[in-house]
Amino acid sequence: MKSEHRHELQTNDLGKLMAQAEPFMEKYGMKIAVAVGAVLVLIIGYFAWSASATSQNAEGWTRLAACASTADYENVAEDFAGTEVAEWALVNAAESHLQSGIRNMFTDRKAGNRELEDAKEQFQQLLDSSSTIPAIRERALFGLARTEESTSDGDLKNATELYKKLIQEFPDSIFRKLAEQRVKPVKGEKVAVLENENTQKFYKWFHAQDPKPGDRQRPGFNLPMPGTNPGSGGNAKKDSSGLPKLPPLNIPGLPEPLTSGSDDKKSPDSTTPAKEEPESADKPATPKDTDKPAESSQEKPKSEPATEKKP
Repeated sequence: MKSEHRHELQTNDLGKLMAQAEPFMEKYGMKIAVAVGAVLVLIIGYFAWSASATSQNAEGWTRLAACASTADYENVAEDFAGTEVAEWALVNAAESHLQSGIRNMFTDRKAGNRELEDAKEQFQQLLDSSSTIPAIRERALFGLARTEESTSDGDLKNATELYKKLIQEFPDSIFRKLAEQRVKPVKGEKVAVLENENTQKFYKWFHAQDPKPGDRQRPGFNLPMPGTNPGSGGNAKKDSSGLPKLPPLNIPGLPEPLTSGSDDKKSPDSTTPAKEEPESADKPATPKDTDKPAESSQEKPKSEPATEKKP
């Protein structure tokens, strides 16, 4: 009886609750249904987006690994903009422009300048973005410092500041030692390489040059490298190729200038006949045919056979 009574009471309570909820459902039921439906749509959309983003991210890393040129890196950076893959692609594209630009500066100045300008723009884009991860920012700082140094007209302040900024922001950077070699005096020197007056003179001279692709085919063309100034002294303005003479440099870490001095050792003249070595006293002279001892004119008497005595 007690269990039946309890069941009866619960049924009555449920009926009362339903009776009280009926007006509420009539008034707000549609809104509640719409809200529940919207939440379900959001949940389903989130999972769909997450799956799509994961798939797109995987595709981005796959394409990044397959990049073989600067254009490939730039395409990945554009197609996956706003992702970490795009940042890695962009820093690789900038470094590729930098390397190509430095090479072209010695053979095709216009092409080299274009490459270095592209590198500078891409490095700066990464540094200006607040979402750039530290590992990429570190590489962008070092790359931009090298770009500023390569395009300098003798004023190396921008490059110096960027190298110092790298050392300050990333004290454990793998590029720290290279940066310190540019902005801190090496052992035995009073000033850093980029603060050295001769370094600044070289960059000013190099900035004024305008090598073109056809110049390398011209006989006698040879763009002087730092530390070399063959036979010019400090007075000659141009060499045989028509290029300005490189001012004598004493940049720390560079080899000694290759100059031809009067005290250079001369190679022996091939036309000078070699001195005859005196014959050794103990070495017997080789007898000549005329020196052969003449055979004795006196022939030995032939022994005649003994005559047989007759009995």
